[in-house]
Amino acid sequence: MNQAAEMKTPDTSAGPDRGGYTESLSIAAAPRAVYAALTSAHAISRWYAPCSGDANAGGQLTFHFGDAIVRIDVADAIPDRQVRWAVTVSEPLPEWEGTSIEFVLTDECDGTTLGFCHRGLLASCECFDMCRAGWEQYLPSLRDYVERGAGMAFGSHNDTRAEHWQQTRARG
Repeated sequence: MNQAAEMKTPDTSAGPDRGGYTESLSIAAAPRAVYAALTSAHAISRWYAPCSGDANAGGQLTFHFGDAIVRIDVADAIPDRQVRWAVTVSEPLPEWEGTSIEFVLTDECDGTTLGFCHRGLLASCECFDMCRAGWEQYLPSLRDYVERGAGMAFGSHNDTRAEHWQQTRARG
């Protein structure tokens, strides 16, 4: 896979036709491996944030960001094709409640193209810049986890976002 092309410029227009923050990246692994990283609480804890629960369709995940939680219903999980989360509770970022996070997997000859959309995370949201920076870390972390077995999950020793997030939250 061409490493220079692994992340495309994000579409931050978030206009009514887009409905949220979108991103696309290439992963040098089959869709099955990417799907597995999106449907296991243990795996998600390694690339995104500490979580517990059932990551399969109809399940619910609870993410822990320090002392705050985000609760997500797994709305869809179509093997090797798509995973969609619906945010039901978001203590650290109330603007996330009612949004959905979608991962679309496209099989390519040299791996998987991951299409990502956080629907409802609009440029007009107060948290947009901070959240965009977070996804710009955690989506490549997903790729690193799938390709190499190690990601940069929230609070991990190599997490560049957690300290900034804690400082921002402390300022209110």
